[in-house]
This record gives sequence, C-alpha cells and structure tokens, in this order.
Amino acid sequence: MTAQATSPSLSNQPNLNEVLLSWTSSSHPFKKKNKVFYQTVAALTFLFVVIVFFLHEFLLIGVGLSVAFVYYVISTVPPVEVEHRITLIGFENAGRLFRWIELYAFWFEEKWGYKTLVIQTRLPFPSQVRVVIAGEATTPRVKEILGKYMLFLEKPPKSWVDNFSNWLSQKIPLETTS
Repeated sequence: MTAQATSPSLSNQPNLNEVLLSWTSSSHPFKKKNKVFYQTVAALTFLFVVIVFFLHEFLLIGVGLSVAFVYYVISTVPPVEVEHRITLIGFENAGRLFRWIELYAFWFEEKWGYKTLVIQTRLPFPSQVRVVIAGEATTPRVKEILGKYMLFLEKPPKSWVDNFSNWLSQKIPLETTS
C-alpha cells in the first residue's frame, strides 16, 4: 500500500487557522478627562485619607492612595491599537486565544461613543473580555459569526456590583457634562 492510500484525506478537514473576521481597534474605550475630574478624585481621596487617619488605620491610607494612583494612571494613559481575530477554534484578543469551550455568551454595549463587544467567559480571570468594534467589523457581522459558537444576550445579566456602581456614579458624578 502507498502512503496516500492509508492516510485519511486531508482535503475534507477544516483549516483551523482560517480567520473568519479580523480587525484592529483601540484596546479600550477612552475619553480624555478634564481638570474638574482630577480635582474631584483628589478631593475624595484627601477626604478618605483624613477620615482613615483619625481611625488610626494607616495601612488603609496606603491602600486608598494606591487605588487613587491606579485610577489616575488608567484614566490618563491612552489606549494602544490591538488586533482581534475570530477563528474556527476561538476568539483571539491582542494575541491571547480564548477557545470556544472557555467562552459562554456575548452582548454589545456603548461607552463614550465606542461600540464594544463584551464576551462572558467561563474562566475565573478574566471573567469578561471587552473589545472595541471598529473597521470592517460591524455589529451585525460580529453577531452573525459569534452567534454560531456562543449565546447572544440582548440584555446582559447585572450583578449587585454593577447596580451599585451605576447608582454611585449617578449620585456622585466625578465630572460634569459639558
């Protein structure tokens, strides 16, 4: 027997490297903050530090200052351009491949004028993958392709943390709308 006769035909096998959709976009939605935003964050941080100082919880002061610093850095550093690809074996986001078995559901959100795709994973970390939709990737096209592999949710589930953060952002706005 020849080698061709014993091996199964490879022409019937799908190409696992086939890219169904690919696009580049910013790594996250970004909005340049104004001076009032940073003044408000600084005032709230100072108030927190003063209250905690009188409670003699000095370690908590360090934690509060660290959180304020990280929040400042995240809000000032502009996003980088990353590539996103949908393939037959999964979703690749900025070089990290999430296999279909690791992904659960997806939905779309809008933030600061950016249309974003949110993918819920079955992993403990990251529990969600957020991707900015841009270029040739349109919402109907992405929905059509991902709908073959994952569940589409019109209204995403909200946890108590989501509800609390929405309530808090409405009650204590960090910046004014202009």
